[in-house]
Amino acid sequence: MEIVTREKLLQALDNIYGKKGMSRPDVEDLSDFVLSFFGYDDYVLDNVLSPAERDVFYNLEEYGILETYREEISILHGKVWRVNQWRYRKDKIEELASARTERKSETNIYDEIFREM
Repeated sequence: MEIVTREKLLQALDNIYGKKGMSRPDVEDLSDFVLSFFGYDDYVLDNVLSPAERDVFYNLEEYGILETYREEISILHGKVWRVNQWRYRKDKIEELASARTERKSETNIYDEIFREM
């Protein structure tokens, strides 16, 4: 897989979050959110992310969708410039997108609570 398409990413995210009960429109929003940072590139510089956006990326890292990468570049007078990046894990996205999982039906959490009483 050369480029992570919306369809592939959407299917991979749906296989993760859909089976946990996230609605399809919310999964689509998450997919579009991630793609808005990456576009056609395979990486995003970490310093362009806000703390809330970074939290979403860390969550995606837990599921193997993204990974962090650090590159160190020597600049003038022996100083080192560290560049932190986020990259797609294309192999994991492909694996998750091709897996067939059952979507959990959306339930109202309050119905679940009152059913247990």
